[in-house]
Amino acid sequence: MPDLATFPSRITIDGFVYDKQGYNDIGGVFYNSKDNPSDITSKFISLYPDGKLTYLFDGLELIWNKDYQVIAQ
Repeated sequence: MPDLATFPSRITIDGFVYDKQGYNDIGGVFYNSKDNPSDITSKFISLYPDGKLTYLFDGLELIWNKDYQVIAQ
């Protein structure tokens, strides 16, 4: 498993704030957003060490071609 400390605690995607929650099963960490109203992209957003973002939809992990910004600690 990756070291959680190497991943940012908070990120923004499209202006919504996402907070780090924990590990996913395949080497990344997942984030949830309290302010994103979408049922699909407000929870279980995964970030991987290579910078790839994914989201879950209908049980499938899909690549999310978005940029994210790290919120300074």
